Amino acid sequence: MNKLIKNIALLLCISVFISSCETIDYDDTNQNPNGPTSPVTSQLFTSALTWVPVITIDEVSILYMQHITQGQYPGSSRYETLTSSYDGWYTGPIMNLNEVIKINEGPDAGAALTYGATENQLASAKILRAYYLQYMTDSWGYLPWSEAFQGVANSRVAFDSQETLYNYMFAEVDAALAMISNAAGPTGDFMFGGDMDKWAALGNNLKATMALRISDVNPSLAKTKFEQAAASGMLILDNADNLEYNYGTDATSNSPWYDNFETREDYILSVTMVENLRSNLDPRLFEMAEEARDSVHPSPNFPGGIDAGYVGAPNGAVNGNVPDYSFITSDIIYEHDFPSPIYTAAQMRFALSEAALKGWTVTGDAATHYAAGIQASMDYWGVDPADATAYIAAHPYTGIADIAYEKWVALYLNGPEAWAEWRRLDAPYLPPSPFAAVQEIPKRDAYDPSVEDNNAANYAAMVAAQGPDNIYTKLWWDVN
Repeated sequence: MNKLIKNIALLLCISVFISSCETIDYDDTNQNPNGPTSPVTSQLFTSALTWVPVITIDEVSILYMQHITQGQYPGSSRYETLTSSYDGWYTGPIMNLNEVIKINEGPDAGAALTYGATENQLASAKILRAYYLQYMTDSWGYLPWSEAFQGVANSRVAFDSQETLYNYMFAEVDAALAMISNAAGPTGDFMFGGDMDKWAALGNNLKATMALRISDVNPSLAKTKFEQAAASGMLILDNADNLEYNYGTDATSNSPWYDNFETREDYILSVTMVENLRSNLDPRLFEMAEEARDSVHPSPNFPGGIDAGYVGAPNGAVNGNVPDYSFITSDIIYEHDFPSPIYTAAQMRFALSEAALKGWTVTGDAATHYAAGIQASMDYWGVDPADATAYIAAHPYTGIADIAYEKWVALYLNGPEAWAEWRRLDAPYLPPSPFAAVQEIPKRDAYDPSVEDNNAANYAAMVAAQGPDNIYTKLWWDVN
């Protein structure tokens, strides 16, 4: 009897417990009450934007272009950066931008309206993605793209040719420009503050730059795309319209140049840069650089020897006593928030000069844009107007070599663009470092060894099409 009573009591307890459980709502047990309940595209876009300085302050390409060189650790100045990885681009900003685009093209687009109009979120994300992709393909050449972003479903993807990638980028930028509206811009846009006119300018200046880049391998497409960009009225013709990346003054948002020089002094002016400016009596020398602290040049060239304090270092040498040489102007290296140019009036004036030289339909002739490009560069660096006028008069336009040289000077510290244009034009002449094991300035980045290890068949097919995977193989558009 006692056993029976105990069993009945146990059953009653179980039934009470079960019935009480049925009244408990467990739906929110695994939900974070402080977390977002809808897609936050603004955060994804903000994160993607933080990668712009990786391009605008790419020290390796600046070293290749001999604007600067290194002190006691000259590895990159000797072309010892033999491989590099693109993985961070895919897992970082590209993934974030892909997600912004996916959300705004999918069923959650309405929930993302809090962070800007759908069409403008899409346009800015597509333009920024194309800007990043151009940097990537102009560094490595072939890249996984059309089959990429599938995760474990397809981790061994084929490489797209650089020609295919350029065609994709043109289509992407055109589509983005067509969808820009007067509605709200992306709220995560700390670079342009959601100003869609600036995104339209970025798209058109990118488009013109891409067009000129392929002008030797596909002149008809290059002409069409450049003329479209020029006709938009969005190409930068004045420094007031320069597109720049602005930094903050705190440790998390300040300029990488400031960080580079906060505790070390690794970068100094290259002898190539200093001597070109000196020999041409270029007044930008005094604005782009600081006087050396511990030495003077034995053969000054300016009247009164005012350039004696400006000394360039041999490229690739172990320049251990860096105070013997000139540093980058203190405005850049000792100010937290000196902005980095993305596209400038000088750069685009020289692009228009070359377009006019090619006979493309643009307003103005080659000589006019050439002189305006020098003037814009002089103004950007704060050169006295009389000195700028004298320099322009002493260096009249005669052809493509003049454009190439002045563009190289105007792109001072914009390594990726200077490197790409130097490869395309094969000018001006830059002497390879005599201290390098191979005395040849690199033409591309080589892939990280993991690419071949993890994707052998597609890697082999890519090498067969593009050429040997080393830093001296020319890219598709580099035919000079």
